[in-house]
Amino acid sequence: MSSVGAGNSAGQAALFFSRHARTVTMLLRGPSLAARMSSYLIEQIEATAAIEVQPNSQITALAGDTSSHSLEILDSSSGTSQLRPCPAVFVMIGADAVTGWLPGHIARDGHGFILTGPDAAETPAWEQPRRPFALESSVPGIFAIGDVRSGSVKRVAAGVGEGGMSIAFTHQYLALSH
Repeated sequence: MSSVGAGNSAGQAALFFSRHARTVTMLLRGPSLAARMSSYLIEQIEATAAIEVQPNSQITALAGDTSSHSLEILDSSSGTSQLRPCPAVFVMIGADAVTGWLPGHIARDGHGFILTGPDAAETPAWEQPRRPFALESSVPGIFAIGDVRSGSVKRVAAGVGEGGMSIAFTHQYLALSH
């Protein structure tokens, strides 16, 4: 099994999975666990023989039909890729909203997640006579999906579904007479 992520939640998940899987490989985009993980968790991971930590790694491809069979992993420090068998992948890449780069007029909740739909309509930033589409932010025509959206369920499948929905909402938005 591969676990993607290097924060405390990813470390806790890897420790949990190591009690049920023969091996757990933690794939880290960065060079080490130290940047984002508590030292007590790092010590536990290092003491767990079933956990391998693979730094500077990114999944570039996932192969399989109805489940994961293998991963292509890029080593960003060497530029080389390898194909590894992998029956399951658990992605835990953070619960922080990284939205500070967005313009201030895109309304966010107290944790920095983007407000959409009815929540966006309740902000002073929404000045349109119409109600916003379900995934529309406080700026007409700007949609937010997945983990960055306030109230999302923080699951990959939900983010993918919301991505499809946002295409439909974009078409509806573009069809509006401006």
